[in-house]
Amino acid sequence: MAVLAAVLVVALVGGGVYWYLASRPAPEDTVAAYAAAWSSGDHPALDRLATSGEASALHSAVAENLGVESVEVTTGATVVDGDTATAPFTATLALGDTGEWTYEGELPLRRVDGQWKVDFSPAALHPALGPGQTLARSDTWGERGRVLASDGTPVDTPDVSGSIQMIVGEVGPATAEDVAELGPAYDEGDPVGKSGLQRSLQARLAGTPTTLIQVVEEGTEPVEEPEDSAVVGTVEGAPGQDVTLSIDLEVQQAAANAIIGQSKETALVAIRPSTGEVLAVANVPGGFNRALEGQYAPGSTFKIISYDALLGAGLGTDATMDCAETVDVGGWPFRNAGEAAYGAQSVTEAFATSCNTALISEVVTRLDASSLVAAAERYGFNRDLDLGVPTFTPTFPTPENETLLAAMSIGQGQMLTSPVHMATVPAAVADGHWRAPVLVTDPAPADRPAPVPVDHAEQLRAMMRAVVTDGTAEDVGFTGEVHGKTGTAEYGEYVEDEEMSAHGWFVGFEGDVAFAVIVEDGGSGAGAAAPLAQRFLAGL
Repeated sequence: MAVLAAVLVVALVGGGVYWYLASRPAPEDTVAAYAAAWSSGDHPALDRLATSGEASALHSAVAENLGVESVEVTTGATVVDGDTATAPFTATLALGDTGEWTYEGELPLRRVDGQWKVDFSPAALHPALGPGQTLARSDTWGERGRVLASDGTPVDTPDVSGSIQMIVGEVGPATAEDVAELGPAYDEGDPVGKSGLQRSLQARLAGTPTTLIQVVEEGTEPVEEPEDSAVVGTVEGAPGQDVTLSIDLEVQQAAANAIIGQSKETALVAIRPSTGEVLAVANVPGGFNRALEGQYAPGSTFKIISYDALLGAGLGTDATMDCAETVDVGGWPFRNAGEAAYGAQSVTEAFATSCNTALISEVVTRLDASSLVAAAERYGFNRDLDLGVPTFTPTFPTPENETLLAAMSIGQGQMLTSPVHMATVPAAVADGHWRAPVLVTDPAPADRPAPVPVDHAEQLRAMMRAVVTDGTAEDVGFTGEVHGKTGTAEYGEYVEDEEMSAHGWFVGFEGDVAFAVIVEDGGSGAGAAAPLAQRFLAGL
């Protein structure tokens, strides 16, 4: 509690006598106010509590030099000796990028015109400071952490595939812009992550530096190896920590071998359904990570989601569907690939042959815009995938009318996705839960969404198996228990009576490996993408 000294004063003003009580703070009050201003970073207030106007400037300079993020000052008992006093203090400074530094000092006080003030000199900030001196820091970084594949093999080396290099990123000398972004421990020229995980996980990979706090003359820079007498504090650092990816190098090699030599832009992503871990990411050609950042309509691979929604809306797997040549929705004629018309089909047959008209007829009868959006979002649409590197966020806007509802149910219209996201769709069917993909396993991802159950996974598995045994991928030559779905995603401007360009998709799973393959301008999923998936699985 503050101690107040009272003085009774008599004033003669204009012939009158005025009595008033003047109060002045005791030294403890000044010490408390000074410590509070220092702790809160209110440096201008320090000048008002001190005998000179130098406190604010020096405190501000030290805070900037050291990269001070916060200060906590505690004080001890004040000792008064006439018109002077002293108060011990302990200051703990949290320094950016490194840690806390604690030291002790003493605040001298003097009574000036009846008021107690801090008799400020540089030594009041730190006992080792003299006139014209300030504090500065020098930082020495330890060994940088490595980026590892799932088996512990380093993949931050030039000899790994270009697709992995794009994920890992590069390390280079820090620029002025890097220093401004990364913090006070960095100097221009320090090795820092410039892209990929090297950038997004810079703090973990770099560790913390060993920081020396030095006394320097104002206007001079700290030195890397100062004399012992100049060092007033040390904060020990720690080397960088490794980062472990979910990438399986054997699966990665099979993915790369499957698409190498492709003349058209191609991407392949493999995922472990039981965990959501990304096992492989492959792109041809290099230079753009279309596997993660590419933006495409999914075409008929989206029918996995549409049929899941229909099954939830009461469509039975024993129902009969009508695969007509065309179906008109809102004045727009929808057709099947090759103008096909299969007539009456079972649900599994309509899925296996990828009949557009049969599906659309059921969608416009059983579903509305909100129910299709909800189904898409259960499979990760409209969700940031947050892999630690640039990754496209799959989008599925609400269809504005019935025509768009029909178009989006077959993977056309206004939706966009990426290969890594589409690999999560067959993975969800395989496991029975949609899981957000994981690329970095250590450190473990924070705030990962809970798995979303797939209520009709068993029925969808049978339907996807029929695609390979009796449907659009029957002639690809798959062996084993492969489940899949072909997709042809048209793009560009529609011109009546002219065939549109199309990307070829194939998504599927076998055992605990799910995958997505896209061939840009490939024409058809069965002809362009499915053979690459077959090659990939054969290489495992």
